[in-house]
Amino acid sequence: MTSLPALRAVTLSAALTALPFGTLFAQELPVRQPPQITISANGSVEVTPDRARLSLGVETEAKTAQEASRLNAAAQTSIIAALRAAGIPQASIRTGGFNVAPKQEYIPETRTWRVDGYRVSNIVTVVIEPVAKAGEVIDAALAAGANRVAGLSFEIKDPTSAREQAMRQAVERARREAEIVATAAGGRIVGLIEINVSSFEPSPPRPMMEMARMSADAESTPISEGTQPVVVNVTTRWEYAPSR
Repeated sequence: MTSLPALRAVTLSAALTALPFGTLFAQELPVRQPPQITISANGSVEVTPDRARLSLGVETEAKTAQEASRLNAAAQTSIIAALRAAGIPQASIRTGGFNVAPKQEYIPETRTWRVDGYRVSNIVTVVIEPVAKAGEVIDAALAAGANRVAGLSFEIKDPTSAREQAMRQAVERARREAEIVATAAGGRIVGLIEINVSSFEPSPPRPMMEMARMSADAESTPISEGTQPVVVNVTTRWEYAPSR
């Protein structure tokens, strides 16, 4: 009878040893995060574009694809020569699209289509600096045989300074709004926890081109570049503390 307590003690010790480490201890409770305020804000700076990107070219038609292509090549060569004469460097001129397509005519009697010649289109993209030169370049290309102006857009060559200004504006606005929210909630902002920054340039407005001025007595095609916004968005998280 004297050995029974010792046996019980050994059995209990073995059971404790078999359990995973820490099983008998209370699990650590998660640390409660302090209250936070999340604010998103934009900063926007208007900048006058300093570069234009113009897409223009020529479209020709003929009975055969070879003849339409030959006519197109001759016209496009004249256009590129006119662009070079207007001061556009070769590096700023590149082919933007070349297309050969049949012209189809519908025959009501047979309800069929037949090929009635071919159409060739050749578009070049031209980078123009400064923007004020765009009208002169368009006129030179039209005079050389261009019959398609496919697009004109304006760009900011180096938006770094405007982006930095918009970034400061966005962060200041986010902090100001976070302070307003904190005060209204009866507390204050303690500090910044996280900030994410993204920037984008919205599509610029289409340029104003008075195509009616392309008559023989017109001086130059007027171009108005306007301004273009550089926009930065920030999303911030701030630690909030109630007033004591």
